[in-house]
Amino acid sequence: MTKSKFKVAIVGAAFAHSPDGRERFSVRAHIPALLKQSDTYDLAAVCTTKMESATETCRHFGIANAFDNVDRMLADLPDLDIVCVSVRPSVHHRVAMPALKAGKHVYCELPMALNTAQAQEMYDAAKERNLHSQVGYQHHFEPASLHMAELVQSGFIGKPLSFSHGFVSGAYIMPRPGHREWLFQSQDGGHPGYRSGQSLQRVMAVLGADVTEICADMRVVVPERRNTDGGGTIRGNQVDNMNYLLRVGGDVMGMMQTSLTGWFGTGTRFEIYGTEGMLMLGTTDTPDNWDPTRGDGDPTRGMLKLYGARVSNEQMNGGPIAPERLQRAFREIEIPKRHTYVTGFQHGQAAFEVAQAWHSLAEGLRAGKPSHPNFRDVIKIHYVLDAAEASVASRAWEKVDYSRL
Repeated sequence: MTKSKFKVAIVGAAFAHSPDGRERFSVRAHIPALLKQSDTYDLAAVCTTKMESATETCRHFGIANAFDNVDRMLADLPDLDIVCVSVRPSVHHRVAMPALKAGKHVYCELPMALNTAQAQEMYDAAKERNLHSQVGYQHHFEPASLHMAELVQSGFIGKPLSFSHGFVSGAYIMPRPGHREWLFQSQDGGHPGYRSGQSLQRVMAVLGADVTEICADMRVVVPERRNTDGGGTIRGNQVDNMNYLLRVGGDVMGMMQTSLTGWFGTGTRFEIYGTEGMLMLGTTDTPDNWDPTRGDGDPTRGMLKLYGARVSNEQMNGGPIAPERLQRAFREIEIPKRHTYVTGFQHGQAAFEVAQAWHSLAEGLRAGKPSHPNFRDVIKIHYVLDAAEASVASRAWEKVDYSRL
């Protein structure tokens, strides 16, 4: 595709006016990411469920076209290239399918769909029409994570042997505004473990292999939290703690924990050990300088840094070292600038990662090659989550079925 600019419409970009200062994801991430790449993208339209909210967003950001109906938007703007689906998961399929049938490329937020059947239909529709897709697993585009994958797959640690991935956040225990109530409802999220999707995607992307078997436990630990909009509580039945044992690529064994009930959570920590060394990805301290009154989007989660070390067999054979002396004998690894595609964003904010994803999509469109993670990559996560649900029910290891690819 040789176009100089791609015309984009975003579905789901109303202002939330949230008491905690965080706007909805499109307002704080997708719109800034697209507007700062105006040489690549023409943000032509916003569609929400109400014309008043769509008009407010268009007026605030200087966007030309407001809609309250997806079909009308597709009919009135036939020259759209890409539709961004940034609504709650229960509506992803309902918005994405008309766009795909109209021949539009789709950037869909996570999870790809409410269930695997819907995701399969979206994947098949895009494949049949040779359309490009991107799914909002934006943590994939953290430069440190990209470099970790590059090092693992180039042999830095030798043959991978084991791994551990943890993500701890307080998102499901802290008081939350009412407009985020859907996050805590299982009927709006789909797979019980869908909030572990970012971590699963990173594990498979870094190791360059699929999860082949899983032994899972998932549960609701915190069933309610305070509502910051006016008192009372927000009750929920959506899983908030996920613990997995995983086999990746058939023979690499590891464990993964996603906990959304950790006060002062430490964010991401991902360790991989191989025959010739190790790598560790970790979140740095989060600076406390965010001011919601400035319209800064969202607070930074902290920048990811990469650490690692390689074994020198000659040194080890020449002068054996007690194992205890090697613990934590790793160093920070500098991240090459080639993994930072965009400028003008603060690392650690969602807008930076999302801008990186939009850059990748444009590069793929121009080169006629798929960008990642796309529908094919992410439907695999649906298959893993199917197996996770089966494992919770059987209390045993379950194989992941990729036959529908």
